[in-house]
Amino acid sequence: MNKACLLILLVCILGISLDCFAQNSYNRTTQPPFAQPDLLIQSSQQELLDAFNWAKEKARFYVQTGKTGPLDVWERGAGSGNVPYLPTYWAGYPKRSAFYSRDFCHQLIGAHLLGLQEENFTMLKAFAASADEGKKWFPLWAINFNGAPFLLDYRGNENFVREVPATFELVEKAYELYLWTGDERYLKDEVIWQYCSKAVTDFIALHDQQLPNGIAEGTGKGIFQGAASYNEAQDAPLIESGDGIACQFKAFEAYAQMAALRGETKLAKLFAKKAADLKTFFNQNWGTKNTNTYNRGYTADGKAVDGWGKENSWFMPMKGLTEGNVPRTQLYLDFINQRLESKDDIPDNIEAISYIPETFFLHQQNETAWKWMKHIITRLNQQHSYQSATGRNGDYPEVSYVLIRNTVVDLLGITPQASAHALSTLSHLPAEIDYLGLENIRIGQSLLALKQEANHTSTLRLQAGDASLNWQAGFPGVHQQAWVNGVKKVCRQGKDQSGRVYSYCKLRVKPGEVVRVTLKGG
Repeated sequence: MNKACLLILLVCILGISLDCFAQNSYNRTTQPPFAQPDLLIQSSQQELLDAFNWAKEKARFYVQTGKTGPLDVWERGAGSGNVPYLPTYWAGYPKRSAFYSRDFCHQLIGAHLLGLQEENFTMLKAFAASADEGKKWFPLWAINFNGAPFLLDYRGNENFVREVPATFELVEKAYELYLWTGDERYLKDEVIWQYCSKAVTDFIALHDQQLPNGIAEGTGKGIFQGAASYNEAQDAPLIESGDGIACQFKAFEAYAQMAALRGETKLAKLFAKKAADLKTFFNQNWGTKNTNTYNRGYTADGKAVDGWGKENSWFMPMKGLTEGNVPRTQLYLDFINQRLESKDDIPDNIEAISYIPETFFLHQQNETAWKWMKHIITRLNQQHSYQSATGRNGDYPEVSYVLIRNTVVDLLGITPQASAHALSTLSHLPAEIDYLGLENIRIGQSLLALKQEANHTSTLRLQAGDASLNWQAGFPGVHQQAWVNGVKKVCRQGKDQSGRVYSYCKLRVKPGEVVRVTLKGG
C-alpha cells in the first residue's frame, strides 16, 4: 500500500475532521474561478446573513473541477488510482469520491447560483448516459468524479442501488436548469433527451407490473433491488410511494414543457394531459382512497398505506401533487409539521430535513418554513447521524447548497425563465426578516439584484445582461394598485402554485435600470 492510500485509511479509521480528510486525500488546487461575481447578501436577519455566507464558502469547497484524485473512496476504503476529475462537485457523503443522483437533484440550483453551470450539465448528462436497457432505464445512483460507476453502490445491472423518485427528478431538474440557464443543451442533447423520453415511457412500462395503473413501482425489497421511495428506513414494503408518484407527475409536466420548446406540439399536449390525469387520479383515487389525509404508498397486495412516511409524505405537497389551497392539504401540512416536531418521528439525518423549508414555502406557510430553515442553521455544528461518513451536519454537502437555494429561490420568491428574458417574484419573507437582498443572481446571460422588503416592496436592478428583462412583480393577497418608481399602476390578480391569490404588475427592466414596486404608495 502506498503512503497516500495508507494516510487515507488512517484518516477514515481515526475519524479526523472532514476538512483535514479532504485536503489530504485529494490533490486540491486553489479555489476554482467562477463565471460570475460573488453572490452578495444584505438582510436585517443576522442569523441568515451568517448562514448564507458560510454556505457559499462551504459549497465551493466541494467543487472538484480541475482536480485529480482516487476512485471509489468511501469511509472504510481508501479507493485506488489518481485520475483527472470531470467538472463536478460533491453530492452525497463527503467521505466518498462520488456524486449521488438524489443529492444532485436537490443541490443543483444552489450550484447554479454559485456559477457551476458546466458542473451541473456534466453531472446531469453523466446520470442520463448511465441509464440503458440493461438497467431497465434506471440511472446509476452514484458516480465517481471521473464519470465511472461508484462501485460501492453498483455491483452489476441486476444488483445496484436504485430508487424510483430519482429517475423522475432528473427529468424535472433538466427542465429546471433550462429555466435558469436558457442553455439549449438541456433540450437538444441527444443523451439527455433520450433519457428523459425513456424515463416517462419505457421506464414506467417496465416497472408497472405488480399493480398495473401507470405508476412506476419499486420491488419492496430494498435499495439494491429497487426501492419505491427515498425513505430507505421503510416501515412497510411499498412498491408504489408518495414521493415516486409525485416525482413522476413533475417529470410529466417537465417533459411536456421541454417537448413544446423543441417544437414537438403533439408530444407536449400528450404529456401535459398525462400530468393532469395523474394529478386527478391521485386526488380522486390513489392518494385519497379510504383515508381522511393522504395515502403515501401501496404494498404489492394493493393495500393503501397512509400515516407518516417522511419523504413519501412530504414530497406529495412539495411537488404540487396534492390540491393547492384546500382543507385536506392544509391539514396534511399541519400533520407533517406535527410529525417533524415529534422527537420520535423527525428524521435523524439533516439532509432529509433540508427538503422541509421549500415544502412550506411553496404553500405560503412562510413562518413554518422559516422555522425549519432556522432548525437546520442552528444544528450545523452538531454531529451528523452518520458521522463516520460525514462529520458534522454542516459537512453534508446538500445542506450548504440547499441553504443557498432556500435563500434565493424560496425567501426572495424567484421563478426564472431565462430563454424568454423573464422572471417572476413573490416574497416569502417571514415576520422576523424585515428585508432581504441579493446581488449577482444569474438568470441566463443576465445578472440581477433583487431586494424584498417584507411582503410589500420589491426592488430589481438589472446589473448586466444582453437584453431587457420582463419582470412580473408579485405580492401575496388582493391589491388593486401598486406604485412603480412612484407612479401608480393597476395590479392584476392570479393564483400561485399553492392555489392562493396574489397581485402583480408586469414590467420591463432595461440593463442598468432600477425599478422599485411597492404597495405602500409613492
